[in-house]
Amino acid sequence: MFARYRKLDMFGKRGAMSPNGRFVGGYAASVAPDDSWQYSPVITDLETGEVYEFGPYPEAIHFLTQTMCISDHGVLFIKDGYNGGTVAFDTEGNITEPRSPEGYKGKPTIEATSSDGKYWVGYANDDILSEGGLTRPLLWTDGIPAELPFPDKNFRNEDFRVGIMARGISANGEIIYGTSWENSDFGMLYWKNDGANIEKPQWVGKDVRETATVRMSNNGIEYDYTCVNGIICQAWNTQVSSSGKWIAGRYRKEFDPATEQPITQENYAAFYNTETEKTVIVEDYGESGGQFVTDDGIAFIGIGTFGVSTGRVYDLNTGIDLGSTQEWVYNNYGIIIPYGYINYITADGSVMLGTSAQESAMGISFIKWYIAPPLEK
Repeated sequence: MFARYRKLDMFGKRGAMSPNGRFVGGYAASVAPDDSWQYSPVITDLETGEVYEFGPYPEAIHFLTQTMCISDHGVLFIKDGYNGGTVAFDTEGNITEPRSPEGYKGKPTIEATSSDGKYWVGYANDDILSEGGLTRPLLWTDGIPAELPFPDKNFRNEDFRVGIMARGISANGEIIYGTSWENSDFGMLYWKNDGANIEKPQWVGKDVRETATVRMSNNGIEYDYTCVNGIICQAWNTQVSSSGKWIAGRYRKEFDPATEQPITQENYAAFYNTETEKTVIVEDYGESGGQFVTDDGIAFIGIGTFGVSTGRVYDLNTGIDLGSTQEWVYNNYGIIIPYGYINYITADGSVMLGTSAQESAMGISFIKWYIAPPLEK
């Protein structure tokens, strides 16, 4: 049966796909009669083709700025860039605002959900930053928020000054990953969730992580600085395979281990196996980053580190290049797609979400697209 390829260019910012590929969602922006913006959340059922559209809501009520994620029950999470926090919309038109733990002053951001929607992950500020508060990673279980534990030190072996954000969760809810957000750190760490107590996180790629303290100078002032060769992650929320066996990221090299001196940064796609606790660094493509990886070790790589518009597919088990994103999709799905890279593939491989660059009158924009099976009759 011939699969469907559809662009999500109607959505502002980006679209999101649920973990099992049942739903995609986002929002459309339009201009209200008073020339202000208004927003319409849109949820599409990929099995039936049914589209749920709500609103439009005035920006004074819901100033929607970024689609975050959607669960397999069709609950869509969108960030409110003006009022703060995240707003959740479901297919019946219900609207809810997830809450932070008691005592927090900041509204939370939801980044990702497990397949069944039992778990959400994200972050919130525990207090006003100027008063010494931190951004803390959070896990919601059945809508109830709780803090995730911190490591003893941050990515550069220092005390935390800003905090950590939980970024993604495996479809089964067993592996959560996040980022240390201390200025330019972006150090990637992960937690194991057994449904009970969650232990301190570990650094993704801990087997290849190295540190060196070097003497730096700025405007005549000398100071010690810790360089790290390790795996980083920025605002990426689809970096983990369905079971949590693999995590995709970017290996950033800041110093030469032989001399312990800083170097011009090098960045390579990297993939960490949470079962063996071993990392595979792929240097074949030069500057690159790991975008996604399947449970069976098929890795999807974005070429470059800024404005990524092309991708490659790589077998971590054999070390064999499987071609460009377009070649791999054509060979496996029989569909010709534009240049781009893959963000996510469901566990059964039937549905995928990708990103491509698209030219417009405003310049280059990046849109989401999906491939899914034929509609049910």
